[in-house]
Amino acid sequence: MPWLEEVLLGGTFDHLHDGHRALLESAISFGKFVRVGVTTDEFARRMRKTDKYISLLQPLEVRKEGVRKFLESRGCTTYEILVINDRYGPALNSESTEGIVVTEETYPTAVEINKLRAIKGLDQLLILVIPFVYDEQGLIISSRRIRKQLYSQLKKDEKK
Repeated sequence: MPWLEEVLLGGTFDHLHDGHRALLESAISFGKFVRVGVTTDEFARRMRKTDKYISLLQPLEVRKEGVRKFLESRGCTTYEILVINDRYGPALNSESTEGIVVTEETYPTAVEINKLRAIKGLDQLLILVIPFVYDEQGLIISSRRIRKQLYSQLKKDEKK
């Protein structure tokens, strides 16, 4: 049963995978209201300049729809999906948010958010860190690896 009124999380949510599902599932279990920020295509590309597979990024609307379908499949009816174009989204200014759900990778951003909130005189967010999800080979599941696999498959198909 959720114990916070509102939590938020953000990400690209590209090629929705088990890591994303674990993050979203945790948000549902922590918060009565879940606010999810999904990055714009432009911001996602800017953040991943060195990712040679970024051309296989799913369009924003596809990524938002994946998040929506997952939330609703888990019975979550109190949520909002917003578009974000920076690392902070609504976290810097939201007075109703009590917690932020992050991975180990994004934990430093949550700490930075709390420092900036303190400067603004806002309450600190409870930082809820969700561990990475690993595949059967012991590797962290990531959208980049999925895009890389898609790229390899496309190259194989071209050779046929």
